[in-house]
Amino acid sequence: MSKIVKWIKTGKRGARAEFTDSDLFTALLLISKEPMGRYKLQKELLLSESSTKSLLNYCKSKNLLSTTPGRTGHSLAENGMKVINLINQRLYDYGVFKYQAFENKQHYFVTLKCLKDKHEDSSWKIRDIAIAYGAQAILFFEITDDLTIKFPENEIQISNYFPDLELKLDNLFNKPLQKQTKVLIVAANSIELARKSALITIINSELIIREKINFFF
Repeated sequence: MSKIVKWIKTGKRGARAEFTDSDLFTALLLISKEPMGRYKLQKELLLSESSTKSLLNYCKSKNLLSTTPGRTGHSLAENGMKVINLINQRLYDYGVFKYQAFENKQHYFVTLKCLKDKHEDSSWKIRDIAIAYGAQAILFFEITDDLTIKFPENEIQISNYFPDLELKLDNLFNKPLQKQTKVLIVAANSIELARKSALITIINSELIIREKINFFF
């Protein structure tokens, strides 16, 4: 088992629950967009019924989620909103990536804000985290001052590998590209797995934000 993946421990004896930090943070981000019931969340996370119940109970015990009477489902509680605000310090945009970089895989992207006075993101570190959480392959780009994309490694040219990618950029993201951002594209066997891998990778790749988030767990 990968040492990178963090399994959330619940219960008085510290028994390992069958969900990870990627499930937890993905659940919070999904619910931050709209309240969500257990069955829909279970489908979105590819978890079993018991694991989803365990995740929800854990989140409520940490004041991350609250339950609304009726069919509205679960919504963010006070600590959940604080965690999402921390994640959004790093996360600019995210969603399904409609460019088939890797054949027969589902693609999900996250656009990262470049924080002031922080170290450079290492491509190999980004890759290792994503793959530990189920990714099959990744692409990692920088956005230049003229709003084009480039690999962090100057000797590797995007045009040599994906010659038509830049021509389609305007239609691939939910928000306009911004300078001082980076793009991580995760390819996996399902869109749910690609999403979880992409979202947890951007959290784990930034030490300062990760340490602040860990305060809530």
